[in-house]
Amino acid sequence: MLLFFGLVLGLAAGAAAKGKFLRLSALRGLWFAAAPLALNPIIRFCPQIPFWAKAVVITAIYLLIIMFAISNRRYLTASSSIGLGTLCNYIVIAANGFRMPVSAKALAVYTDISAQSVYLKRPDYFIAENGARLLFLGDVIYIPLPFMKSFISAGDIFIAAGVFLLVLTVMKDENAFNAEVNNEKHI
Repeated sequence: MLLFFGLVLGLAAGAAAKGKFLRLSALRGLWFAAAPLALNPIIRFCPQIPFWAKAVVITAIYLLIIMFAISNRRYLTASSSIGLGTLCNYIVIAANGFRMPVSAKALAVYTDISAQSVYLKRPDYFIAENGARLLFLGDVIYIPLPFMKSFISAGDIFIAAGVFLLVLTVMKDENAFNAEVNNEKHI
């Protein structure tokens, strides 16, 4: 959800700064960013898959995002932020049996849920009632906005900020599209 806001805000800020949407075609490795969207439902909606398969799929998702960041490393600040956020999220998920820990405070905020209902709705998450490894990297930051009531992680913030910066920077980069067109002419 936060990633979506980073993207939308980046597009809005890029347009406000007189950036060009066409320049976004200069982004490299977009399929690296799109492929995790196709893999994510496996984890979210198939809780019965074996642990090893879950670990492989989650690792593939995060490696693809890292590959997207590396592919766009010429936008160093943005790609570094995306990469750092991705690593933070992967580390906490891997350390907790390939599930994201959510603050136990969620049970107080959402009185209509229980730790069991979180597992039934989102088997890739768990309420860290009895603690979790590296919980400070988990979904422990509460966002009380009416349209986005949720808990997010530090990694989510880095990723969203990176996406925002990447979109804004590329839209404003006068050489982005021209450089990509010139590269294609020389191939």
